[in-house]
Amino acid sequence: MSNPNDTPAWLAAARADFARLQPDAAQDAALLARLTEQQHLQRARRLAAATAETHEPRWLRRLAWGGGALGATAALLLTTMLLLDPPGTQTARAAPSGSGFIPLVPEPEFRQALEAGRNAAVWLQPTELPRERLALLGLPFDAARADETVHAELMLNPNGQVLAVRILN
Repeated sequence: MSNPNDTPAWLAAARADFARLQPDAAQDAALLARLTEQQHLQRARRLAAATAETHEPRWLRRLAWGGGALGATAALLLTTMLLLDPPGTQTARAAPSGSGFIPLVPEPEFRQALEAGRNAAVWLQPTELPRERLALLGLPFDAARADETVHAELMLNPNGQVLAVRILN
């Protein structure tokens, strides 16, 4: 330990306070004993947890794996169903003329799709279009309401090509 005379006078009071606050040997030994006891308890808990895991019934582990496999299979089937027929679509026969659909493809191609549609289904997809799209379709358009949307249905080929649109409101 250093000599008290080598401490500057302005630090002597702080040194005396620190010396008074320093724990004695009995307090150090008590703290060390408590820390050692806590470490022993933690080791015992870890050992008990490890032995409890090994005594877990085998059927419970199998049940957990089976539940996970069942969930994965259900997710795969749901994904497959959604890919085959996306939500919000309806399969319907091609609409006859006068149904309110506005063709978006050339007239011969639309007629050909309608004729083929009698043998194959087309999709009707509800959607919302920006009101400004009405002008592109040759319909009346109010520029003051350009930011609003319009409810519509799209007629789609099974390959995803948009054939026609019908404005609902």
